[in-house]
Amino acid sequence: MTEIFFQLSSILGIALLLSLAMKLLRQPTIIAYIVTGILVGPAVLGIIQSDESLTVFAHLGVALLLFIVGLGLKPQMIKEIGRTALLTGIGQIIFTTLGGFIIAKLLGYADMVAIYLAFAFTLSSTIIILKLLSGKEEQDTLYGRIAIGFMLVQDVLVMLMFLFVASSASIGTGNFLPTALLLMAKLGALFVCLYLLMKFITPRVDKLFAGNREMLFVFALSVCFVVASIFAKLNFSFEFGALVAGVLLSISPYQREIAMRLQSLRDFFLIIFFVAMGANIHFGDMQNQWPLIIVFSIFILLGNPLILLLVMRLLKYTVKTSFLVGLTVAQVSEFSLVLVAMGIGYGYLPKEILGAVTMVSLITMAISSYYITFNHQIYNALKKPLNYIFRDSNACREAAISPEKYEVYLFGCHRLGGGLIKVLKKLKAPYLVVDHDPEVIRLLEEKKVPALFGSADDSALLDSLPLNKAKLIISSVPELDVNLFILSYMKRRNRRASVICIANHANDAEKLYDEGADYVIMPPYLGRRFMAELFLKNKIDPKKYAKERRKHAVDLEYLS
Repeated sequence: MTEIFFQLSSILGIALLLSLAMKLLRQPTIIAYIVTGILVGPAVLGIIQSDESLTVFAHLGVALLLFIVGLGLKPQMIKEIGRTALLTGIGQIIFTTLGGFIIAKLLGYADMVAIYLAFAFTLSSTIIILKLLSGKEEQDTLYGRIAIGFMLVQDVLVMLMFLFVASSASIGTGNFLPTALLLMAKLGALFVCLYLLMKFITPRVDKLFAGNREMLFVFALSVCFVVASIFAKLNFSFEFGALVAGVLLSISPYQREIAMRLQSLRDFFLIIFFVAMGANIHFGDMQNQWPLIIVFSIFILLGNPLILLLVMRLLKYTVKTSFLVGLTVAQVSEFSLVLVAMGIGYGYLPKEILGAVTMVSLITMAISSYYITFNHQIYNALKKPLNYIFRDSNACREAAISPEKYEVYLFGCHRLGGGLIKVLKKLKAPYLVVDHDPEVIRLLEEKKVPALFGSADDSALLDSLPLNKAKLIISSVPELDVNLFILSYMKRRNRRASVICIANHANDAEKLYDEGADYVIMPPYLGRRFMAELFLKNKIDPKKYAKERRKHAVDLEYLS
């Protein structure tokens, strides 16, 4: 007992110091945990001579991680993520898996090992992408929404892959047909039971515990581990059972509360999981693995972004949006490590390959964090060659055939911009909407709204538009560099036109005013002012707020 406490205290102390270092270097804390495992493991300090004492903690961390992922995988999620995210996610997985399989075979690995490696290295880290995008406040930009959308697609496919691994393991090497039929019968019975629980039991039972946070916490843990244990007893994966338990509670109106209550507990056990991953790295065992580490690190850092860039261009997105989306996928997912660990546990993969995969994850996580943090600077540095190779010719050609002389130009039609269309119609002034999301353009065309596909910072596109006749330019794009480009361009092209921009921070607004913006919309400031006016107008009258709510429901239809 004393030994496990000594190990835990050493792990947490070293992890804390390394986490501070990672924060200064703008690196994900996952790297700190894996490096902690390397330091405390037999390869360096030898505090942990064997990772068996931490195996239970590691399994609990993975189970809780998958349980929380399952909470977000609602049955209707595929309808919500959109066509672009679905096509992008599936396209990227197909081409990256194919490329990874070919590379693994060229390196001399057997078919099963090659398939595992190819699929594992296809996955990107949802945690890292969400954290870095949120830190830059770009999760709501077009490229941010697409990246988050196809990460949800990957989560669904990971769920199916866990099912495949657990199912194939239960079939084993015995009599295939009877075992496979028994397996399918078990799965069928389980999913029928889960469907009935989701339909009739879950919505009623969780209400009994929702009034007390502690009871809700215990209820969620009970569901997680009971369902996971049932799956384990039926020769399926314990981790896959936890994922299914999350899906079971995903329809609950309290699923967000459950996820938040479990997050700290999950984080603790995940620290132990990643430490155990690091402790598995034995540099002596990796002497023959360096070709895999080097080749796959290059493939993930360069090949993954290129593949996604090509997929996005096939879907007619601009070079900039395609490039920014591509930069988000240049790392190995935490699920990749889980998948490889499961493959080793079931005997499909040699044990020494986990160290090599962990090294690839360390390298790609470290470098890709800089990709996302400095994505706009990287794009600006590579803008000329990128636009030379991948020309946005469609946008320019569409603009060239438009004979209209518009007085008002609206750049960006998501949310804020979409709500302005009704106002522009009432003004009866000729207007044009420019957006770099093909799906938005399609919706606008269906509603007979004059719209053009293109990016606001594409000088070739702006040159093709009759902006010398414009009276008002409105940019609802929240990116500072895009708005600065518009202001700089309009200074040269048409100084008489008024330019209205949007900014989320006061210092950004000051920069835009310095560059000549006529007005800068700041949603936090306007929201605060609107809230004060709303209170003064309606006071504490419930009927007046109900009326405001009905009006708001109509305004939420951004593209109407």
